[in-house]
Amino acid sequence: MKKNLKLSFLLLFIAAINASDPLFVKYSESAINLSSLVERNGIKYKINSQKPFSGKFIGFEDEFGFCVVEAGTFKNGLFHGAYESYEGCGVAYSEKINYKNGLQHGDYILYEEGYLAMEGQFYNDLLVGEWKGYEYGLLMWTEAYKNDELLSYVLFEYHDNGQIALKESYDGMDKLDGISEAYHSNGQLKSKIHYKDGNIVKVLEKYDFNGYSLPLE
Repeated sequence: MKKNLKLSFLLLFIAAINASDPLFVKYSESAINLSSLVERNGIKYKINSQKPFSGKFIGFEDEFGFCVVEAGTFKNGLFHGAYESYEGCGVAYSEKINYKNGLQHGDYILYEEGYLAMEGQFYNDLLVGEWKGYEYGLLMWTEAYKNDELLSYVLFEYHDNGQIALKESYDGMDKLDGISEAYHSNGQLKSKIHYKDGNIVKVLEKYDFNGYSLPLE
């Protein structure tokens, strides 16, 4: 029984490691070179074939196959399933995209200089749900979408020491809307203000650097 449990944990551990491998590593034995495909009216085919291509591919920057730049899967000639693009010949991710019959569908992740830069979701090529933007690990904005329409967003600013300085909420028309918060450089809340259509509804809270309440004006 104990041996079976140990074997099960080992298999799960190995599966977790393999799941984290980039696609070009996973597909190294089963994918074709993207340069061997041709495109006709937006559909990928093997050369001299009339049947839309289905299968895994790896794309290279050079003709010798040394510098990998992308990997993914086609179904009936269209992107389908997971897709990844890379920087530095596969050293770092550039994008991770999910497709469904040629349309972006599911999780989307963008990287810049190896850092997470943006993440969100598509539904049939439309922006949906919450999207987030980052700069060197710091959350800079969030946006809420429904069927590609921007409903609201939040902007973040930071002090030089990395502590949050400002969190402002806006509606889809770029007007302050909802609760906005300001912070002192020590992380102490400075103010909390309720806005509607760009106007102050009410100053809810105010504090000095040491956390003592201040008069609401």
